[in-house]
Amino acid sequence: MMVNADPMPSLSAAPAPAPAPAEPPIESPPAAGAPKPGTPKAETPKAEKIELQKIVTVRVCAPGEEHWPGAQLLEALELHGLAFGRYQVFHRKHSDGRSLFCVASLIEPGTFDIAVMADQEFRGVTMFAVLPGPIAPLETLDELYATARGLAEALSGVVQDAKGMPLSMQRAAAVRDDVARFQASLP
Repeated sequence: MMVNADPMPSLSAAPAPAPAPAEPPIESPPAAGAPKPGTPKAETPKAEKIELQKIVTVRVCAPGEEHWPGAQLLEALELHGLAFGRYQVFHRKHSDGRSLFCVASLIEPGTFDIAVMADQEFRGVTMFAVLPGPIAPLETLDELYATARGLAEALSGVVQDAKGMPLSMQRAAAVRDDVARFQASLP
């Protein structure tokens, strides 16, 4: 579709408006990471984005194509201090009542129907923490990881990263470093 940059000339007898002052020509933006023209390199502002929230996610899944009986999953969740609650997911609560992290079903929409959960089967769960929370972000991450490992052990499952890959020591350390940087950036 072609757009005409000049408006259609008026046919009325009104005088034409005074021309606008000349503006400098529009230049194409500099390449990514390049300083603005006329700005010394040392003065180029560093693009730092301060995150106000960070969400950390891990999965615990049954191996292969297996599924867990709902009664077994429910028992393991309760054994690890998780209680069914708001948004129809399970929560690990802090002593002040706020959630440290949540556990949702791996299958969309992620909610559990507690009335029939014991009679269903589950492929896995997604565990997530919204940081910062009631305790320091690194402490929350440690609690999240410890609970994920405990659930995996109780259910003969596998701990995975947010993309469904096994959570290697290297990946867990990288997430921990990321959370440490986030924690250090908090006011």
